[in-house]
Amino acid sequence: MKAEETTRIGRGPALAPPLITYPLLFIFFVVFMVVLSLLKSILIPFALAVFLAYILFPAVKLLTKLKIPYGLAVGVVLLLFLGVFLAAGIIIGGEISGFIQALPQYQETLKQYVESVSSAYSSLVEKFAAILPGEPAPGQTPAHAPSIISGIIGKLFSGLISVFSILSDFVLVFFFLVFLLAGAKNFKTKLIGAWSSREENKVAGIVEAINEGIGGYIIIRSAINLGLAIVLTVVFLIFKIDYAYVWGPLTGILNFIPYIGAFLAVIPPVVVALFQYDSYWTAVILLLIIIVIQNIEGNILTPFLIGKRVNLNPLAVLMGLILWGFIWGPVGMILATPLTTCFKILCDHIEPLKPIGSLLGSDVKKQ
Repeated sequence: MKAEETTRIGRGPALAPPLITYPLLFIFFVVFMVVLSLLKSILIPFALAVFLAYILFPAVKLLTKLKIPYGLAVGVVLLLFLGVFLAAGIIIGGEISGFIQALPQYQETLKQYVESVSSAYSSLVEKFAAILPGEPAPGQTPAHAPSIISGIIGKLFSGLISVFSILSDFVLVFFFLVFLLAGAKNFKTKLIGAWSSREENKVAGIVEAINEGIGGYIIIRSAINLGLAIVLTVVFLIFKIDYAYVWGPLTGILNFIPYIGAFLAVIPPVVVALFQYDSYWTAVILLLIIIVIQNIEGNILTPFLIGKRVNLNPLAVLMGLILWGFIWGPVGMILATPLTTCFKILCDHIEPLKPIGSLLGSDVKKQ
C-alpha cells in the first residue's frame, strides 16, 4: 500500500476524469458569464480602458526611448489622447445631435419610399395573378408593411447611433486608463512573479501570447479602422452626404464587429443619400464605392497586416460575437474577437482546456 501511495505521489496529482472535469468547467463558465453580466457597469469601462491601453502603450514606449521619464511620457500621451478625444467629441456630438432632431423627418420620408415600392410590388403581383391560372388568395397584400419596414429601419438608425453611447462612461474609462498605463511598465514582471517558480514559465508564455496576439490585433485593427473611417468620411463629404462626420467614424467603430459590422455601416449613409437626392443613382454609386473600399480592406489589407494573430475559426468568431453581444451588448460585440482570442490562448496553455482551444483554432494540427 505504501509503495502504491509513493508511486502516486511521485507522479504528481492525478487529473480528474473528463466526465467530472468538463461538467465542472461548464458550471464555472456559466457562473463566470453571469458575474460578467452582473458587473458589466464596472467591467465594460475597464475592458475599454485595457483596449485603449494596448493602443496607447506603444506611444509611451516610444517617448521613453527618447529619454523622456516614464511618468512624464504617460502624462504626455494621456493629454494628447484627451485633447483628440474632446475635439472629436465636439465635432461628432454636434452632428449626432442634429441627426437625432432630423430623425422623424427621415422616418417619414422613408415611409413614403417604402409605400411607393410596396405599391409597385402589389401592382406587379396583381398583373402576374391575372396571367397565372387559379384564384388569388385573399388577404395576401401586407397592408402594414410600409409602416413595419420604416419602423424597423428607424430603430436601426437609432441603434447605430447608440453605439456612440459606449463613450458615455468616458470619465471612468479614462480613470482606469491612467492607472493601467502608469502600472504597465512593471505589470508583466509583477504578474509573472506572483506565481511560484515552477509556474513562472507557463505564466510568462501565456502573457507573451496574449500580448503578441491580442495586443498586435488591437493596434493593427484600430489603425485599419481609423484609416477606413477617414477614407469613407472623405467620400461622404465629396458626395455631400448629411452628417458625414457621424457615418465615417461609425463605420470605423462598427468594423470592429465581425461579419455584420461592415453591413450595418453601409445602411445609414446610403439611406441618407436616398433622402437627399431625387435620383437613385447617387445612392447606388455611393453603395458601390463603399463596397469596393470595404472589400479592399477586408480581403487584402486585413489578412495581410493581421495574418494569423487571431487564430480563430469562423464558427468560433461567430459564437464569440453572439455570446459577448448577449452579455455586454454593443461593447461586447466590438470586443468579441480579442476577448475570444484571450479565452483561446488560456485554453491552449491549460492542460484540461487544450481540446477546447483546438476546437476554437483555425489551424489543423497533425498528430
